[in-house]
Amino acid sequence: MAKDWEIDNDVELRSARDPTAPIKSAVNISSNDAYELARIGKKEVLKRRFGLTSTVGFACSLMLTWEAVIMNIALGLTNGGPAGLVYGYIGVWIGMISVFISMGELASMMPSAGGQYHWVSILAPNSSKQFLSHVTGSICIIAWTAAPTAAIYLAASVLQSTIAMNIPSYAPEGWQVTLMMWAVFALCTVLNTWLGIILPVIEVLILLVHVLGFFAVLIPLVYLGPKASAKSVFTTSFDYGGWNDLTLATFVGLKGTVAAFVGTDGAVHMAEEVANSSRVVPRSMLSAIIINGTMGFAILIAFLFTAGDLVSIIESNASYPFMYILASSTQSMGAAVVLSSMMAVLQACAGLAGISSASRMIWAFARDQAIPGWRWVRQVNQRTLVPFRSTCIVVITGCLLSLINIGSSVVLNIILSLVLEAFFASYLISLSLLFYRRLRGDISESGSETPFTWGPFRINGWVGTVNNAFAIAFSIIMMFFGCWPPENHPPPEKVNYSIAIFVGVTLLSILYYVAYARKSYRGPTIEI
Repeated sequence: MAKDWEIDNDVELRSARDPTAPIKSAVNISSNDAYELARIGKKEVLKRRFGLTSTVGFACSLMLTWEAVIMNIALGLTNGGPAGLVYGYIGVWIGMISVFISMGELASMMPSAGGQYHWVSILAPNSSKQFLSHVTGSICIIAWTAAPTAAIYLAASVLQSTIAMNIPSYAPEGWQVTLMMWAVFALCTVLNTWLGIILPVIEVLILLVHVLGFFAVLIPLVYLGPKASAKSVFTTSFDYGGWNDLTLATFVGLKGTVAAFVGTDGAVHMAEEVANSSRVVPRSMLSAIIINGTMGFAILIAFLFTAGDLVSIIESNASYPFMYILASSTQSMGAAVVLSSMMAVLQACAGLAGISSASRMIWAFARDQAIPGWRWVRQVNQRTLVPFRSTCIVVITGCLLSLINIGSSVVLNIILSLVLEAFFASYLISLSLLFYRRLRGDISESGSETPFTWGPFRINGWVGTVNNAFAIAFSIIMMFFGCWPPENHPPPEKVNYSIAIFVGVTLLSILYYVAYARKSYRGPTIEI
């Protein structure tokens, strides 16, 4: 796939409507990144500001695994208990490594900001590529619109809880969380647009705070917290959800752990701003999975050994029990407030990275004439070389979703659970097509006479095929259990309606495709 970047390659521009009709202008390809984009029909528009370190920081800040593990610990404690959390974490970690190895292979073959929908368009059979590509792109929009909203909602909600924890007379209101979300969205907008040139530096700083914050929480827990026995951590299971089966309860409780890993593919949508992207993007995703996975497992073990009476924590029905565990372990309410606030700020940083990925994904989809108003959305600010209008769309949508919290935080939480289902649905479609092409032998090394060529990052032979199959099976299981409510026979206010919303939005996108988009969308347009 790689080609010597020192050799200039004149690549003729062709019409998106008629690929056989040459356009008079031509573009000079003088870098390997530009050449790899040209191979999939795209020309460089965005500035390549990201390197390996900043891309790793970007991918890590999208996951924030150790913070998310702590914040989501209540679901796993209720369904599965400490043993379910430990063994479930290991299983999810292995599964996500498998998924992102296969995603890395695709990102190395076709480094495009479009990501999954672009890959699907190239890999799918001719009879279905337009339809499957458009559906995949619509699902990605669902995921990447909800993901930064979820992160910023969590940040605002935890900040509100720290206030309530420190000031007992404070009465929390939903509108206060909404206002805090708007403030975070406004700051993220500035950092993603007018100050977009320094975004790589910001991501490196976030990575440093992410790692240092881990030790700031871990060390007090280990040295100051009460010590539980190994038996109580590794063999104790709970089924407070009423499933009457510990294995089923554990799978239901995995949702909180899985949520701590999704979003790493945000680095894929930044590919056109990453230097040497066919190598850096896959490596950054795997590096982030290993770094975050290691810190997440360490903090989980530390929490479970120092949490104290887990039964009383579960029965307290606290919104964020981790805050009270921190207070108990450190024996200081002030320390718990400071550490919780730090994690809330880091969650806001995850929202910053999520907005970046979402805006690039929507910009790429608009570039290919797939959404309403694509002519307006695809415009790039000529001074900053950032897709300003798609960024504004993501921010405005997030602000509108945050209004739901004024009436009911339960409804907003249901909408935010769409993240899990939408992400894994997009993974499942693209990984299935990769597996299909693998079995047919359609992908080979550079220079061979096959329809597709591997990139510099891949798993050779049958090991790669088995890994691909395992990633598909894992994605199916996670999608299935992502639809379940936290308890058996829940009351109406606790029913997980996210599957209905996900199916409904997907059907609307299909109707839009049938009624209108199929006339304008022909898959990724050929620019070069």
